[in-house]
Amino acid sequence: MLINLLDALAGTGDLSEQARGWLMLDPGLSLAILRATARPDTDPGPRGFEALCGQISLPTLKGLVSDTALRQLAQPDSALQEQDWLHAISLAHLCRSLARHTAYPALDEAWLAGLLGDLPDSQQALSELPMRGFLADVPRLLREPASRLRDATLLPRLAATAWQLLKRRALDSDDQLSLAPAPDHESLSAMLQEMDKSVATSAALARAQQDLSSAVARFTRAELATTGMHERVGDGVLAAARLLAEQEGLYDPVYLCLDNRTSMLESRDIGELRAPPISIRMEGSNTAAVRALYTRMPVVVYRDPESEASPLDLQLARQAGADGIAAIPVREGATRGVLLVCGDREALAEVAAHPERYARLGELAGRAAAPTELAAAGGDAYLGGRVRRAAHEINNPLGIIKNYLAILKAKLGDDAPIADELRIIHEELDRIVRIVRALTQDDDSLAELSEATDIGALADDLIKVTGPSWQARGIRVMHQTRPGLPRLDCDRDKIKQILLNLLLNALEATPDGGEIRLETGLITNHKRERFIELQITDSGTGIDPELEQHLFDPVETDKGDDHAGLGLAIVRTLTENMGGGIAYKSGSSGTTFQLLFPLG
Repeated sequence: MLINLLDALAGTGDLSEQARGWLMLDPGLSLAILRATARPDTDPGPRGFEALCGQISLPTLKGLVSDTALRQLAQPDSALQEQDWLHAISLAHLCRSLARHTAYPALDEAWLAGLLGDLPDSQQALSELPMRGFLADVPRLLREPASRLRDATLLPRLAATAWQLLKRRALDSDDQLSLAPAPDHESLSAMLQEMDKSVATSAALARAQQDLSSAVARFTRAELATTGMHERVGDGVLAAARLLAEQEGLYDPVYLCLDNRTSMLESRDIGELRAPPISIRMEGSNTAAVRALYTRMPVVVYRDPESEASPLDLQLARQAGADGIAAIPVREGATRGVLLVCGDREALAEVAAHPERYARLGELAGRAAAPTELAAAGGDAYLGGRVRRAAHEINNPLGIIKNYLAILKAKLGDDAPIADELRIIHEELDRIVRIVRALTQDDDSLAELSEATDIGALADDLIKVTGPSWQARGIRVMHQTRPGLPRLDCDRDKIKQILLNLLLNALEATPDGGEIRLETGLITNHKRERFIELQITDSGTGIDPELEQHLFDPVETDKGDDHAGLGLAIVRTLTENMGGGIAYKSGSSGTTFQLLFPLG
């Protein structure tokens, strides 16, 4: 299953429905995903496994799949044997069927209970997961008789009943007492037949390719190709042609572009490679290029006597001294084209065996237009493309950091002295992920995320996070909050961004040994309208009068690369967008900023 999943993920920018279904077919991968998503407040039951997978960025998911595959390669003696895997899949099917029969609300959790419940060391592995729910109880109760399980929760009873059913292919009345309603003989037979059919299908799919090491190598090459598409600054088609030559042994590229006015495929230069004079009329053509364009999938033809290759295909292959050619469709916005490459039989067979991967390569080639063309088409489009590429790359290390934080938190426990700091770091990483995700979406697709926020607690967290930057300078940061301060319904991330900008500005203005005061309170105006008040006061020398007129305007700054000159502009914009107001007063003894947010 890992081999097929690797092929499905290689080079892609999204997760297909078919690949999504395969995530639950490998016990090692399922356990790795649970480890990556496990938190003390999570429960794999009501949320569902697919929802948990949705919390993982695609680069991190790719890393988990390849890591699981590499672990099996590195430790073949401890890798899951085929019979163990078939047993786990069978148990998962039966457990989910029984869950459906008893109207258990979390079918994914029942599946995981069967998949992981009877594996070696599963009890320890599941017990180490820092999550809620009763999944960890399944291995220790799996072989208990029904009479001892009557008082247990339903999940271990489902797994134990499935285990007995798989073992005997039947159940006696005592076993059935552990479930209500107890399945009758006809229902049990239907469950077993469904299981046998599904397991046979999965086994056939799993045996389609046996060489895991070559699959990992193919996956790695495809990911490098994807990275190359993002990093190369030249024409995307040229980048694709070079990658196919360097990594796949496919050479002598010819690029044909469709002229929509004449319905002709016309050859074009690829970088410095001069195009041969080729013109193909789409109507009635049997060339590999036209077939690839119509099907939107790669087409491979060989120089065999019995081959149905067109004269042009045979000409190109003969001229290159190749066994045949591959036609890979390329889409450049509204323009369509085909990249023809030649190769020996082995290289071409790789294209024929994995057409989806090469189709994605063609899609990436179409997206990777030259930066000068993008800039000419519009600065916003060019900037948007750069932001999306940056977001793609940022998500990978963020996912890894979050995984290691989860592991560290699980090892230290909830009572560890730094548990609170780990929580804050994890929340800040989540905030970065949301910011990055927002940058890759259109403005009108961004929704306000309103939640009841404890402003005082949020301020305490930010003071703790920024501690290293002011403690080393001998600065004192004091926070005073009104007891029982009402929660504010707001976008928590935006309030945090506002406070953090103001706090960092105050730290820059305050000399070593100085003092910063942060106050959170509640005020009522003459109209009896209530507001949450935030005040932050530094002990600097005040704001230069020449700067006050443009204090909230975005400006160029001479503070260095870490500063964009946007802090106060962002603060005012976010505050006003939330219906609040901002004011300040400044003098030789310091500056105070006051923010008011209306309570609904």
